[in-house]
Formats: sequence, structure tokens, C-alpha cells
Amino acid sequence: MLFLTTSDWRSFGFCFLYFSLVAGTQAECPVQLSQKSVVVEYGDSVAVNCTATVQHDGMGWEADEGRVEKTSASVITWSVPNLREWEIQPFCYINYVKLPNTPPCQVQLPVTVYKTPDSVSISFVNHSGPMIEGKQYELQCDVQNVAPVQILSVIWYKGQTRLNQTTFTDTIKTPVNKTDTLLITADRADDGAQYGCEAKLDLGAEGPQPVNLKSLISTVHFKPIINETILPSIVTVFRGYQVELVCEAEGNPKPNISWSLGGVETVYNKVLTVSESTPEDVLCNASNSVDWTTKQVKVSIQVPDISISFVNHTGSVIVGKNYELQCIINNVAPFKNVSVRWYKQNQIIHTDTIKTPISNMPKLLIEPNRADDRAQYWCEAELEAEGPKNYPKMSSGHLNFTVQYISISFVNDTGSVIAGKNYELQCIINNVAPSKNVPVRWYKQNQIISNVTIKTPISNMPKLLIEPNRADDRAQYWCEAELEAEGPQNYIKISSEHLNITVQFKPIINETKLPSTVPVFRGYPEVLTCTAEGNPKPTISWIVGAKEIFTESLNISELTPENVYCNASNSVGSTTRQIEVVLKEDYLPLIAGLIAVTVAFISVIFVFIFSIYYKTAKMGRYSLKDAKPSAQNGNIAQNGKHNPIPMKKLSQSSILA
Repeated sequence: MLFLTTSDWRSFGFCFLYFSLVAGTQAECPVQLSQKSVVVEYGDSVAVNCTATVQHDGMGWEADEGRVEKTSASVITWSVPNLREWEIQPFCYINYVKLPNTPPCQVQLPVTVYKTPDSVSISFVNHSGPMIEGKQYELQCDVQNVAPVQILSVIWYKGQTRLNQTTFTDTIKTPVNKTDTLLITADRADDGAQYGCEAKLDLGAEGPQPVNLKSLISTVHFKPIINETILPSIVTVFRGYQVELVCEAEGNPKPNISWSLGGVETVYNKVLTVSESTPEDVLCNASNSVDWTTKQVKVSIQVPDISISFVNHTGSVIVGKNYELQCIINNVAPFKNVSVRWYKQNQIIHTDTIKTPISNMPKLLIEPNRADDRAQYWCEAELEAEGPKNYPKMSSGHLNFTVQYISISFVNDTGSVIAGKNYELQCIINNVAPSKNVPVRWYKQNQIISNVTIKTPISNMPKLLIEPNRADDRAQYWCEAELEAEGPQNYIKISSEHLNITVQFKPIINETKLPSTVPVFRGYPEVLTCTAEGNPKPTISWIVGAKEIFTESLNISELTPENVYCNASNSVGSTTRQIEVVLKEDYLPLIAGLIAVTVAFISVIFVFIFSIYYKTAKMGRYSLKDAKPSAQNGNIAQNGKHNPIPMKKLSQSSILA
């Protein structure tokens, strides 16, 4: 048998290492760095340990700053109190023992030296002042004195929306200045928008994430757009009455309004009164420094005797507020009684009977709701005329109006939501007059959770980002807006319907009822109960060995495997809990038997001792020693002779032990 000494084994190990190195199968260098890489700001301190994992013939650090001479220690530190070398590449080396011809092994420490920008600025290229809708403009972002540029990103934003991101391929490590540009096309919706550029250094998980952001607010000039909701293309003028046309336009700068009648611009006002003498065609002109817009209105002069309109109101209406309609009946002097019927969408909703001459026109009080948006109202009059059965009927025009209301809904989503995911709610505000500021409040369970103010017309509906959790199941969300109104109360609040959300979440097993370790005594089965909370309701199953059992309660005994698993799952996810079944021996019968034997043994001893004591204490002993004859009341026969012998009675104290 061959025996190797410790020295032989050591020599064998070094020979094997040498062979590995020479043969080209270089083993991993036997040193460990306390950090795989270092991210440090220019001028800050840095320190990294290098630890040898084998015996060596000297180790050290090589670096432009913080060099450590070769030493026999097993742990050495590369340390620089103020690092000012941009391209530093330190490495730790080690010399192998008894391998003089083998080059040292070394491990390099990757070091990133960075510097945040001195400044970040945003500006237009070759442009100043407001932008014009439809034209292209170039934005420029200047980043000053930043390093290293290869990890720099310039990110462009409009509001909260990311537009573009630029990275750089330069390999220079020292600080440089960088410029990035973004081409945009001006749109009226961008008026007041905030453009921004962000300079960000990607320093990885080891370093901080410094960010520099600069922004500017854009001003966009755009041509006027006439509000066609207020200004119809055709207006009907009843003989003897006047109608006011209102022309409003949105534009930047604010448009100037004028009217042209018969090809001549005559009226410089947004309101034009037309009558039967007004030319058939009138034009509304809206102009500003960008351009001008024209809308033609055809004036139709008619002679019907009936019309319908609002009382003291024009334009759209607000949901939930009361308004009064009136049926204007003209030129009915020859008639006596007038039957008036009010219609809404071809349904009779009210009837009146009036007498002529008419001092008060028939009126109808309405309280519009959202279903009344674009609904048609009109009135019909049946006039009592001369002659038998001559009851001519005439109807007013249809009154169409828009209803201002708000509603709430998910953005691109319907149905239930999943806990932990982000969802966006939108508050849809309908038919609000332009150039108005509308405060909007978001509610959750009667608590205000957000406030915004928007300007009409609304290009982007107010939105709310939510991240529901399990506690939000069945929670109610709604939004409320303050709309400007006529009268002494110059605003009115309207609310959307309540949006109830259903939150689905993965099961959570009740660990209080289901411990992680359960003892089982041989011959005494136990019952485990697994319950879980989740939405949808979880399905409970047990994994016992290779079997899956779908039940909440599981019977276990000494035959049950050591580990069983409760699994609760639903459409969102699943949760598993491991239960360790620990087999215990039941020593209770053995202990009870020992106690019974002990009690029996003690009882026997007690009875034995008691019997001895009883015989001794209760029965007297007599002795014939030294007995002398004496006269006695009785005689004792002895040897067949009648020879009286006196007996001596012993007292209790004479009892022999």
C-alpha cells in the first residue's frame, strides 16, 4: 500500500495547478473582490478589498491611484480618498507559491467614474415667440459637462408622455457637452403644453440614478374655429319676430367676430339680430393674426303661426336643472279655443287648452337628464276654426338641445380588475361651452382623492390612475364637475354615476387555522382544515404524495406522508402552504399502566403491614413462667390429675415483642 505524506499531497497539488496553467486550462484566479464593480462620482472616495483564497508568494494592487505594494497579507484594500482619474483600471494580482516561472494571476476591478451635468436647458432652434398651428419646429436640449457620455440618455416629454429617447456611442470617459434635438408639429391642442428634456445617467444597480430635467411651456397660435353648435346653418325667422344669431369662435389670438349681410361687412359683434327683412344669406366672419374662418347662415323667412323655444335660455342645458319651454302661437285672432299638445320624441307628454287672444303662451317645465341629449321637443296646436269640423293642425319646429352631463368609465378596460395592476378611469364631460374653466373632483367612497381644472373645449378628458387592492373590492368611484350657469348662482355641480369596481385577487391561506407543523400520535388521526380568502372564490386542494384531493378538510394519520401541501387557486393565481406531519408516540397507556401497577403494589404492602399491626395490638399474649398455685375460681387438669395450678394473668404491658 502506498502512503503519501502531507508534504507529498501539497507537492502534488502544486504540480496539478502548474500543469493546469501550462496546459492552457487556466483556473480561476484565487482571489475575491469585495465588489464586482464600482460606480463612483468624480472626486468621491472609494475602497475595495481583495482577499486571497490560497497560500501565495505575495499579492498587491496595481492602479494609477491607490497602488498597493506586494505584501504577504491575505486581505489588501485599494483605497482612494478623492478619485480624480477618469480612466482608472485597477487590478489585484497574486503570485503562486513554488511556481516561480508562472506569471502572476490578476483580477481587474471595473470602475465607472461619472459626473452629473452642470446644467440642462431646452430651447427652440432659430425661433422665438409663439408657434403657428401646422408648422414644424425644432426643440434643442443642451447638456453641459457630463461624463461618461456612453451611459447618458436624453429623454423628451410632452406633459407626462414620453416622446423620444436618445443615447450616445462616444467612448470618451471625460466630461463633454451634448446636444439633442426633437422635431415637432404645432397643434392647437399643444397650446399651453409643457415640453421637457431629461438628462439621465444609467449607472446600473450599483450606482444612483441622477436625473436632470428642464421644461418650457409652448404657446400655439391657430386660426379661428366657429362654434357650429351655437350657430346653425339655417335659421327660421317668423314674420313679426326677430331671432338673435350668436357667433362664437375659438382661436389664438382671440378672434374678432363680424357679420356680412348681402356681401357687405356691416356688424362687428358676435350677436346678430335677424328678421324678415334680413337678406337670405348672412356670413359670420372670425379672424385673427393667423387666418380667418367664415360660416354661412341661411335665413329662412316663414309664416307658420307656431314655434317652440326656451324661456330665458339659449344653448345647451345642464343635467338635473329645471328649464321652461314655451310654445309661441301667432296670428290666431279668428280662432277661439286652442288645444296644445307637447311632444317629446313622438310621444305626447302634456296637453293644454288656451283661449285667444293669448296673453300667456303655453309653457312646459322640463328637467333634462343625460338621455335627453339631442332629444326633440315640439308643440302642436289644433285651432278651432269657423265652419263645421274645421280644425286645422300646425306643428312647431323641433327643438334640439344638447345636455351637459358627465360620465365615468374605464379607459380601454371593462369588467372586474385585478389587485396590484394599474387602471385608468376617465371622466367624460359632454357638451360644455368653450373657453370655460371646469374644476373636476374625483371621489372614492365619499373622499376626494384628486382635483384638476380643465379648459374647454376638452381635448383630453380628465383621467385618474388607480392601483386597486383587495380592500377596494366593491369600492365606488365617481367624478364631479362645476359648470358655469346662468342666474345669481353662477355655477352648478353635476356628478357622474357611481362606478362600482370588483377587485379580483389571488388566494391568501388562513395560516392561523392551518399551522405549518402538525403532530400526529399513532392510532389517533387528525383533521386539517385549509381555508383561503380570494376573489374569485378559491378552489382548495391537498397534495398528498402524488395525489391531489379537492376538499377543505384532510384526515391525516401515522400513514400520512411527512409533508402535505394545501393549494388555493383561482383565475388570478394560486398559493401553496406546506404542512409538516410529525409522528409522535403515545406514551399515555404505558404511563397509566405503570401508575396502576405501582398503586397495586403499594396497596399490597399497606394491607400486609396493617394486618400485622392489627394482630399485635388487638390480641393479648400469656406467659407460664414463675406461675404459682393459688386459689382460683377454676381448676386445670394436668397429666390426667386433678391438680389445681394457680394462673397469673398478664397485663398488656407484659406483652412480649
